[in-house]
Amino acid sequence: MAQRRVPNNQSQFTVLSGRVVDQLHERSSARQGRDARVRVVLLAILVLNLAVAIAKITLGVVTGSLAISADGVQSLLDAFGNVVGLVGIYVASRPPDPNHAYGHHRYETLTSLAIAGLMLLVLFGLVQGAWTRLQTGAAPVITGISFFVMLATLVVNVGVTVWERREGRRLRSSLLLADAKNTASNIVVSIAVIGSLVAVTFGATWADAAITLIVAGVIAWGAWTIVRDATLVLSDAAVGAPEAIARVVRAVPGVEGTHNIRSRGGEGRVWVDLHIQVDPALAVTTAHDIASEVARVVEEEIGDPADVTVHIEPADESHLRERRGYQPLP
Repeated sequence: MAQRRVPNNQSQFTVLSGRVVDQLHERSSARQGRDARVRVVLLAILVLNLAVAIAKITLGVVTGSLAISADGVQSLLDAFGNVVGLVGIYVASRPPDPNHAYGHHRYETLTSLAIAGLMLLVLFGLVQGAWTRLQTGAAPVITGISFFVMLATLVVNVGVTVWERREGRRLRSSLLLADAKNTASNIVVSIAVIGSLVAVTFGATWADAAITLIVAGVIAWGAWTIVRDATLVLSDAAVGAPEAIARVVRAVPGVEGTHNIRSRGGEGRVWVDLHIQVDPALAVTTAHDIASEVARVVEEEIGDPADVTVHIEPADESHLRERRGYQPLP
């Protein structure tokens, strides 16, 4: 049995109680401010993505270039992704109600699945158009404006990627960091499209359709990752590593062991529940203060906003014996 550590007095837990309350208030205010800043970044990027998408799609229609149009559609899908992020942040801020005791966070997952379906429809149209272009051998009309627009939108995408990645790290937003990775992949696609324009200029008319198929592949991969991530959320896949959570929980003063650590959730909200063992002689309020501190450190370890439920047990023989996921103190 793990050696019990009994506090000499209750003063450290009185201090702990006040500190926990203050920290919870501070974290709540900080989270609200952080979410507001994330919304501002997403709105700015949404406007930029729409501008880039309109420019590329218009140019693709005017010149007859499937590759440019496909790249424009990819940027438009990025804008839809920004909308999903904004909807997710808005929905996550709605309080639970009698019909949604755990909140409304999974509406974001359902919205992302709808976008994945739209991506598959776009994918079908692009592949069909590219196949027709390869059979007919038709070539787009390439002008200096084509290169200017593509280079200008490329610069915008590079700027968006750098800015969004920096803000994602500063705000510790996995949503912004993930979107920055997606925008970075679009930079490669745009470079490939510019390469196809050069190839068509030199007579390789097949390059336009070939690059369109590559863009279609990128869209297909994006749709697959959305479906994969949504499946993990809807199937309640574990989010945090139990070993890492147990490590920070055991470091909280007054905790003598922990087990039954479980987690689930997705982007923007994670649920964690666990059991801890404390000295049976502690007052209820003191044990509650310890549980509050455990919830705080677990949320900090997870990184995302977390709803942590801590079940308190006495540190006696029946609760300290080996069981599933039990993590005693050294």
